[in-house]
Amino acid sequence: MGLPIYRGAAYMRSTLQCLQEQTFEDFDAIISVDGNDDETAAVCRPFLSDPRFRMVVHPRRLDWYGNLNWLLQQEMNEFFCYRQHDDTTSPDFFEQLLNVADANPSAATVYCDCQWSGGRTDLETAPSIEGTPLQRLLQHLEQLQPVAVRGLIRKGAIQQAGLVRSDEFRGLCEIFVWLAKVLRWGSFVRHPEPLYFRLDHADNFHKDHQTWPEERRRAAWTTMFTGMLEAILPACSSPEERLYVQHVVLDRVTVFRPGRPYIYVPKEPESAGKFILECIDRLMHEGNTHLIKSEELPFILHCLRSDNSTTPLPESAAEIEHLQKQLRAAGHEGKH
Repeated sequence: MGLPIYRGAAYMRSTLQCLQEQTFEDFDAIISVDGNDDETAAVCRPFLSDPRFRMVVHPRRLDWYGNLNWLLQQEMNEFFCYRQHDDTTSPDFFEQLLNVADANPSAATVYCDCQWSGGRTDLETAPSIEGTPLQRLLQHLEQLQPVAVRGLIRKGAIQQAGLVRSDEFRGLCEIFVWLAKVLRWGSFVRHPEPLYFRLDHADNFHKDHQTWPEERRRAAWTTMFTGMLEAILPACSSPEERLYVQHVVLDRVTVFRPGRPYIYVPKEPESAGKFILECIDRLMHEGNTHLIKSEELPFILHCLRSDNSTTPLPESAAEIEHLQKQLRAAGHEGKH
C-alpha cells in the first residue's frame, strides 16, 4: 500500500484507520509525506506503532506524480495499491479484490466501483477491459477512466509500465497514460461492488484544471496525444497498425465526439486545426518525434480528413511539407 500524502491532516486519521480494520491483514503501508508537511506527518505518527506502517517525510515538494514514482521504486510485494489521503474503503476491500485477482491471474489490475460523497453522490464505475493488448489499449483510449488505479495492481505490470511521466502541467493527463502502459501487461477486471469511497471537496486534485485558462488546458491536452502514442505504439505489430494507432490517437484528442470525456474541446473548427499543429509541436518539444515519422504525417492527416470530420487540417502541400521538415530536423538532431 502506497500513500502519497500532502496537506492531508484533516483526512489521514480515517484513511489509516480503515487500513487497520481490513479483514486481510498481511500488508505493508508506506506513508510518503510530501514537501516536509509536518502537520500531516504529526497526524500519521501515532499509527506507526502498528508494525505494518512506516513513514517517510520528503524535505522538498515532489508533487503527486513524483511522490507516486518514489513509492513505485520501493520494494514491492505481489500487489501494489495506491491510496489518496482523502479516500477510504470497506473493511473487506483487500479480501474481496484478492479473491478476484486469484480468479483472474492474467489481470494487470482488479478494482471495484467507487461511491462518492460530499459534493457529488454518484457511483463511479468503469467496465472491465479485455482482449488483445492493442484491443485493450484502444478501449482505454476511448473510455479514459481512472478508476482502475484505485485497485490492486500486479507487480509485473508496474515493472513493465515504469514510472509516471512528468510535465509542466502537474501531470494532468499522465495517470491515463500510465494506466495504458499497465494495460499492455494484462487486462483490467472490474469487481462490481462499491467498496471504495471518495470524498468530493474543494481541494480534490482532479478539480484543479477546471480553473486554468483555456490556453493552459489546451497545452496540457497535447500531452494526452504524445503520452498515448508512447503507450500504445509498442503494442503494434505492423506498419499498418502503427499508422492506424497514430490516426486514432490524433482523432481522440482533436475531434469532439459525444459521450467521450475531454479536458479540452476546441470551440470552433478553426481552433481544432491549430490544435493539431500544437500536438505535433508537443512531440518535438518532448523529443518524441520517433512517434510520428515525417513520412507518416501526410497519411495520418489524410485519414483524419476522410473520417467524416469537419476539423480543418494543415492540408496544403506547403503546410505539410513544413511539418515534415520540422520532424526530420528534430530527428536528425537526436531528439528522439
